[in-house]
Amino acid sequence: MARQLIAHVHVYDGDGRAHVFGPGDNVPDELAKRITNPAVWESNRDSDDDPSESWTVADLKAYAELHDIDLGEATKKADILAVIAQADDRS
Repeated sequence: MARQLIAHVHVYDGDGRAHVFGPGDNVPDELAKRITNPAVWESNRDSDDDPSESWTVADLKAYAELHDIDLGEATKKADILAVIAQADDRS
């Protein structure tokens, strides 16, 4: 099964045409590869899509926002990951 979006995204194809996709939409593989923010995809706890050190701070903040996680004073990657992990443990 293809991954599912949890947010709306704007993606440009190879010809520069804009496409908009949202939750429930089928995203063609060639355009899905162009979506670089992992936080817009439905989370699967058994996959490699969980927040990790490889994510940027911006990606982590977007993930937190999409999952209604209050980061409080956390601004550094390690601190943000800790807050997200703590929130995931509670759910």
